[in-house]
Amino acid sequence: MGKRELLLVLGFVALGTLVYQVTAPAPAPGQSPFSLRRIVDNIRREFQGNRVSAEVTMTASHPVPEGLRELRLTLQNTPVIITGEDRTDIASELWVRSTGYDEAEAKSLAGQSALTVEPAGPTITVSLKYPSGGSQRGKLQLRVPSDMLVFFGPTNVRIEVTGTRGVEMESARGETILKNITGGVTAHHRGGDFTVEDVGAVRLTARGSDVRLSRVHGDANLVLEAGALRGADLAGPIDIQATSADVVLENFQEPGGPVRIASVTGSVILRGLRGEGRVEGRNAEIDVAIDRARPLAIFNSGEPVQVTLPPDGYTLDAIATDGTITMPDAVTSQLTTTASPDGKEHKASGNVHGGGPTITIRATRGGIRFNLHESR
Repeated sequence: MGKRELLLVLGFVALGTLVYQVTAPAPAPGQSPFSLRRIVDNIRREFQGNRVSAEVTMTASHPVPEGLRELRLTLQNTPVIITGEDRTDIASELWVRSTGYDEAEAKSLAGQSALTVEPAGPTITVSLKYPSGGSQRGKLQLRVPSDMLVFFGPTNVRIEVTGTRGVEMESARGETILKNITGGVTAHHRGGDFTVEDVGAVRLTARGSDVRLSRVHGDANLVLEAGALRGADLAGPIDIQATSADVVLENFQEPGGPVRIASVTGSVILRGLRGEGRVEGRNAEIDVAIDRARPLAIFNSGEPVQVTLPPDGYTLDAIATDGTITMPDAVTSQLTTTASPDGKEHKASGNVHGGGPTITIRATRGGIRFNLHESR
């Protein structure tokens, strides 16, 4: 476009604006009059967008009706930290950062975020609504009575709960930390870190999660798909079903409850086993170190089995089909060992150190290797 054409366009715009101001009806009560500056500001806003951000922190105290000890949260996109304390109310601290065209608008939008904490039947519900303008990010911290049972709806942000009676999570993604829970934890988790420490019991279904358990004083019931599990100081009973997951458990509490693990195309490592155990694998690597002789059965196919034998007395019953059995001479001398004529099946059985609980090993298409306990 040449200079002449540009001048013509600007002239028409100016003329149109003048005609509108002359002929336009008077504004209605409460309605702003026509303003060219306002039009320019709106155009500028469209091009520049919400260029400024501001934050606010809002605190409040919320009463808890007598007898209500269940808390339900629906905060899908807001990280939350919940701490159980010796108190009778709920204290909230909400931090919100919002964008806006300028600092005043951004701060106003952040302050319009509405946290609701109110009774709903037998529970107290917690919800958060952000304003429609701008873009908000929030973080919420709640201090609640320690005997609260906390329920979460679907979440995909960081969750941390400490010192409550129990936790239930409908569907969680992202980092989750649950500590010092006097009762049980029940959760469905997918992706990210899932940490449970010092709790009464755990019931977990996880997919693609990095799970860490420590000091679980009661039942641990887990269904794992992909991902990994590392557990320590578990009391049992323990029941784990794992598919394409790596499972490592160590430092079992004394005396230790029964351990049941079924693993497919993954791995199982147990260190310091002190209770009764049963491990079933299919195309899974299995490595078990036994601290105290207890009844133990291991069945595996497609991958080898490695067992560190206990220092006290036990009875061994091992068969490897399409695989070999390898063990220290000090153990071999106390056992009866045989092999089939075609060399496909190897057996080792007998009492070691005077006999005791039976350790049964069956491996198909994989060998069995026995090691001595470090105390021997």
